[in-house]
Amino acid sequence: MYVSRTYRVFWEVRLLTFVKRAAVAIATGLTLVATALPALAQDDPDLSFPDYPMDEVVSPTPATVASICKKGVRSVEVAIHDSGPFTVRLVGSDLPAKTTKANDEPKVTFKPVPPGEYTVEIDGAGEASDGLPVVVRPCTEDTPSEDPLEVSVQCRGGWGIVTAKVTNPSTDEVREYAIDIDLPYTHSGEIAPGVAYTVVDNAYDDRDKYQIKLHGPGFDPPVIKTFSVNCRSGNAPGLGTYAQCDGKDNINSLPNLWVEIDNPNRISVDYTVSAHEATKTVTVPAVGHGSANLGPIEAGDYKVIVKGSDGTETVTGVSVDFCEDVKVDTDGLQISSRCVDEQSVVTFRYYAVGPYPAERKFTIDGKPGFEENVRFDGDGVYQWTRHVGVFADGGYTAHLTGSGLTTTETFKVDCERDETTTPTTQPSTPDTTTTAPPTSSTGTTPTGGSTTTSPAPQGGTAPNADGGSGDLPVTGAAVGGMVLLGLAALGGGAFLLIAQRRKRSGRQSA
Repeated sequence: MYVSRTYRVFWEVRLLTFVKRAAVAIATGLTLVATALPALAQDDPDLSFPDYPMDEVVSPTPATVASICKKGVRSVEVAIHDSGPFTVRLVGSDLPAKTTKANDEPKVTFKPVPPGEYTVEIDGAGEASDGLPVVVRPCTEDTPSEDPLEVSVQCRGGWGIVTAKVTNPSTDEVREYAIDIDLPYTHSGEIAPGVAYTVVDNAYDDRDKYQIKLHGPGFDPPVIKTFSVNCRSGNAPGLGTYAQCDGKDNINSLPNLWVEIDNPNRISVDYTVSAHEATKTVTVPAVGHGSANLGPIEAGDYKVIVKGSDGTETVTGVSVDFCEDVKVDTDGLQISSRCVDEQSVVTFRYYAVGPYPAERKFTIDGKPGFEENVRFDGDGVYQWTRHVGVFADGGYTAHLTGSGLTTTETFKVDCERDETTTPTTQPSTPDTTTTAPPTSSTGTTPTGGSTTTSPAPQGGTAPNADGGSGDLPVTGAAVGGMVLLGLAALGGGAFLLIAQRRKRSGRQSA
């Protein structure tokens, strides 16, 4: 199969400048019979045009990725629609990176590629790629789709990524095909019976209607579909949450709750973060990263709500350990037990002990279905899991084995008649949270533990508001004079230049 593309680049120039209008009230003198009034002079308030929204990032390196099959061998072809050189990687595979030469349209091929999901990353351009996802399917699918053309759109870095899946439902012939995506972008080739190819295209700007057409000798009449792109703003942020006991001077003091935010939009967004009784607002730049420190927080499980000025609302959570119980143990394991509302609350803490990488298994005698696995790739913060109401009263023996450790510890639970007044906490659903990586990634919350990370510096600042200046004039003559002068200044002094670079036109199609 040969994949070709005629590529058209639209340029629009948009440069936004601010304009200020100033008007001065001129002194006026009035003389009536034998009475003279003093001249009045007063400054007009500073009136500025509002800031117009403007893209803060430009398009990523435009590229097309095709997942194809030739003579039973699966491969991924990458065509870059810009001059090089570039370094191209197929993330998720063991294949080495490839470097292109400086020419009009460099192309690289990765093969063989097992079925699976991968990401194509491109380095070397001033506008780095946000990554193009590609799915590699078996050369012959068990149940090929009856729909010869399927189209999907996803947002990445504020731009649209379009995936076209082409299927040959025939069982006895090779079909020639061509795909036109909003002409003149064209892909063509041959596709074997029962085979599905995917073609991924990036850098699409927001628009209500794009058209994609599948045609050729094997697809007559043509298949025509439309799709829209709405990725510039309104995309949910990537979030990470953590409140770590270690990493501070006193490991047993209350931890600070940190919320890491990745803004996937092409404009800056103000995010208001709320958790427990704390609220913080930070401004995160376009396709950038920010942090919110909500201050000290007690042990428990909390909902974290993040509201963006773009209208998004995202909910995540965080589990906070009992820092007062933490005691670093060189044998790699610490177990603490307490009672809350006559329920057992048992916490298992695993510490980084070499040699690395370290993979260990945690088991408990008498509970054959209870098992946890822990991995450390190097020195770092401890990992922990908390279990509420899981362990009945009694004594237990626990084992942590693997990577040079054979640790055994015992612990006791005695909560049914406990009269001690302790803080109330909700049943735990510990989560694994990490500092959110660039271009998007959201913290997850699987059951079975919380991995904490080191705090990051607080990012973003609260938006500034400009106020008016001075009081309004107090005489009719002054008011009239200022209005006339203001209108003259507005009509003669305002100008607007707009500049912006786009890889693909966002104008409405005809």
